[in-house]
Amino acid sequence: MSLPDSCPSVGNSAMRVLSWIFAGLMPALLPAVEEEPPEVGELLAVGRFEEALPALVELEQQWREEVRMNGTRENRLTWALSLQGRGSVEARLQQFEPALKHLRLARDLAIEGEFGGETLAGILDELGRTEGKAGLYEKAQQSLLGAIEQHETLEESAREPWLSASQNHLGLIYLITGRYEKAGRIFHGTLGQAGNNSDALRFQHECLGRYFYVMRSYAKAAEHLERAREHALAVGGDREKHPDVVSLTGQIGLSLLRLGPESFDLARQYLKEATLLTRGMRRSRMNDLTLASHLSNLGSLELEAQEPARARDLFREALAISEELLGKQHPSLGPYHTNLGFAQQQLRNHPEAQHHYRRSADLYRSSVGVHHQAYVEAEINYLENLFHSDSPTSDLRKKTEDLTRQALGLFDDIISFGTERQRLNWLRENHLLTIPCSLGNNPEFIANTILRTKARIIDSLLEEQGNSGSDPGLARLRIDFADKQRELDDLLFRNEDQDKVSSVHDEITALESRLRSHPTTLATKNSPILWRDVQSSLSPDSAFVDYVRFTDLNKTGPDNLSYGAVLILPEGPPEWIPLGSDTDLVIWLGVLKGRLHYRSQLLGKENTPDPPSLRMRSALRRLHDLFWSPVAARLPERIETVGLSPDAGLNFLSFAVLMDRNGLLLAKKYRQMVYYASGRDLLVERKAPSLREGAWSLLGVPEFEAHHPAAEAEEDQSDQLSAVVLETIDALPDIPGVRRELALLEKIMPSDPGSISLTNSSEQDVRSLSGSPVVLHLATHAFLLPPSERATFSEVQDYDQAPDHFYRSGLVLAESKRAHSERSHGARIPFDRDGILFSDEVRQLPLSGTRLVTLSSCDSGMGESVRGDGVLGLRRGFALAGSAAILLSLWPVSDDTTPGFMKQMYQLSLATDHIGQAVWETQSRNLSGIDTRDDAALEEAVLRYGCFVLCQRGPLEASVTMPELREPSPTRWAFALTVMAVIVFLTTRKWQRR
Repeated sequence: MSLPDSCPSVGNSAMRVLSWIFAGLMPALLPAVEEEPPEVGELLAVGRFEEALPALVELEQQWREEVRMNGTRENRLTWALSLQGRGSVEARLQQFEPALKHLRLARDLAIEGEFGGETLAGILDELGRTEGKAGLYEKAQQSLLGAIEQHETLEESAREPWLSASQNHLGLIYLITGRYEKAGRIFHGTLGQAGNNSDALRFQHECLGRYFYVMRSYAKAAEHLERAREHALAVGGDREKHPDVVSLTGQIGLSLLRLGPESFDLARQYLKEATLLTRGMRRSRMNDLTLASHLSNLGSLELEAQEPARARDLFREALAISEELLGKQHPSLGPYHTNLGFAQQQLRNHPEAQHHYRRSADLYRSSVGVHHQAYVEAEINYLENLFHSDSPTSDLRKKTEDLTRQALGLFDDIISFGTERQRLNWLRENHLLTIPCSLGNNPEFIANTILRTKARIIDSLLEEQGNSGSDPGLARLRIDFADKQRELDDLLFRNEDQDKVSSVHDEITALESRLRSHPTTLATKNSPILWRDVQSSLSPDSAFVDYVRFTDLNKTGPDNLSYGAVLILPEGPPEWIPLGSDTDLVIWLGVLKGRLHYRSQLLGKENTPDPPSLRMRSALRRLHDLFWSPVAARLPERIETVGLSPDAGLNFLSFAVLMDRNGLLLAKKYRQMVYYASGRDLLVERKAPSLREGAWSLLGVPEFEAHHPAAEAEEDQSDQLSAVVLETIDALPDIPGVRRELALLEKIMPSDPGSISLTNSSEQDVRSLSGSPVVLHLATHAFLLPPSERATFSEVQDYDQAPDHFYRSGLVLAESKRAHSERSHGARIPFDRDGILFSDEVRQLPLSGTRLVTLSSCDSGMGESVRGDGVLGLRRGFALAGSAAILLSLWPVSDDTTPGFMKQMYQLSLATDHIGQAVWETQSRNLSGIDTRDDAALEEAVLRYGCFVLCQRGPLEASVTMPELREPSPTRWAFALTVMAVIVFLTTRKWQRR
């Protein structure tokens, strides 16, 4: 794999010995400039290097002869510079052998003649870049480090933009050899270091664009590459046809292509423009190699358009051109073989695909090593193709496991740096479990791989939060970054002009640079947790079930997402259990939600449509059969406590109400089930007080502040997000049951001077929580915004491109309707006072010592599932804020029965200090006695009590005996009157949801 070329020289001052070239140098040979024909400089400026080379060769030979005749120091300096000029152009033309020969001679002359740090730095920089292009990465690193060292010997005023250029060249070496964190640190650190130099800014943005492309943050890649192109065009002249501008055009197109279908048309424009411009250039070695690159990009476009035959032909043409000019062993051929292999695999030509994948992997291994992302991807492609071939080899399992172990090291490195959105972008294309789960023949290996990868971003963010707790400066920096990110998101939602967006984006990049360079942001290396560690934490009557969604290679066609589970018992090895498909889950969860909606309409005395054709009982049984029954069949009779770690859509399934073929709900079959983000969470030890030993914070919103009606659509001046939020919350009713709920809890919560109980709480009330309450109870409306049209039809491609995914769920506080109504009339309402606490804002709450957060709200557990990393929603926000356990609801909760449910749950929790079991027991008691053959009774019970799930971080405690709860007995007459009142209430009540 060779380093790509880029743009023209930086600077041409007659006072400088040398001008650097960022990714494609045009040297200013100072003593020789007057003798250089004017047209040579013009040729170099427009990138016509083949035409310029003969003159540079002649110039170098003249000075060689001059030195032979008269070896003065000045002549030797000029010869060294002419060697550098010749070598730099030869490198641009991929003539690496003569380029290295001439550049190394120039280096030796500069060292021997002691020509000064400026001259030596320039030669070492060009030598390092050329060594990098030739695949000599260790030598390139040493040369570039030497260049940086020489730059730093100069006066500060004389260092830039050349110092940052050499640093970025070193960053490219790190990027191409898989040292991603180091590369990112350099690229962020040098941005703006060279001031307003247009060429320097172009190169810096290009480096960031290439970095973000490799890290799969394609929106940021396209943004930085576009800004690089703008700086390149700002030089003036006929720059659109300059090879370096054409290269940037193609890179932008490829980045846009990775952003999904809605960007395809724009990507096609860029890619075709780059290809047409290259075809219009005169034939040359360099232009032919550039054309091959653009043809390969067009092939990628055809692949995305489901045209693998066209893609194959384009990839073949690109590979043929490159092999003819570079030979068959050049490392830059790796991507061409990968692409051609993928096209052949799509066409089911498995032997041909296998050949190209093997060639690609071998080229990467010999050039950048086995810990590089490109090598891992090529090997995974090879093994998946081997799986599909007619005769898979007997050692497929061993090869897969060996590769996965190598890939996990890369996973550990990448998942620990960058912003959350950047990490999620990278994780989206993680496929380490595809082959192991499709084979299914090594449960221990699958179990350990899930433990090494699942919810790792959440853990890395929690570790960073912990670092911030002991470093006030770092904590302030993280808050500033989060606030600035929110400011940028608001600008995007308001469609502000691009200059303002770019300005804030630059501030974010600067803050990210400071975060990356902060010493305490470096991730600590911990020993991996294995399945035996989880097993050792289990009590004799407990089990842990780790779910995973994966692409099942045993299934053909697009409908191949399936679920499986690893079962870990107190004794014996883990077991792998294949389960239902993602399509099954979507269908039957849809049936369940449809029946719940129908029943809530009936109870609310609303005009109801015809009942859904399928009954709830059918959905509960089918979900049980697909996603629990195969697991239950492997559980010993003694098991009564189960820890669950769902994945993807299973995060939205309430296991308590799954029904077996005998009509028994799981809530009655087991003593407790608790949800975990990953198996590693069972081993988290926290020093936390009991529920009786700290302050409680009870916050509720029974009524909203008065507000004006929302503006008419044509007058609406709010941003896109606020418009959708207002449309969602404007019809939400007051919830008087909240007052009763808080009153009930006030009577049972322990006495503590720090405890508070607030009704009609504002956003500032929540944000200004002091300390970390043992219990935080929030009773109000929650919401889940509908997905955007883009998200409805395809998986999110880039979280930087789609920030709305972090604002789909939130809590509704007292001033929300008023604030968003005023915003719709043009008022500027700060986001921290708009009455909406979005899930992405929750993480800043001080909850590191909180035992339990209860969200007594509709749909508070809903959100957007993320591949292998939980759910974007309130549960993630409160987990990142530090709470040990979070009680959520998966569908609307009842305003009349929820207060009693909460009181009972807290009483059991206070009596035993076993929160997870208390929640399950409360559900079990409220679901007992239900005739599951009675559709109406079943649906109402599931609607009212089946929605609650507890997600926790901490040991899976053995179950204890739960006490019976008895209220003080009033007089017989008072009791009778109460019973009569309840009967009247139940016969006349109207369902009201939160």
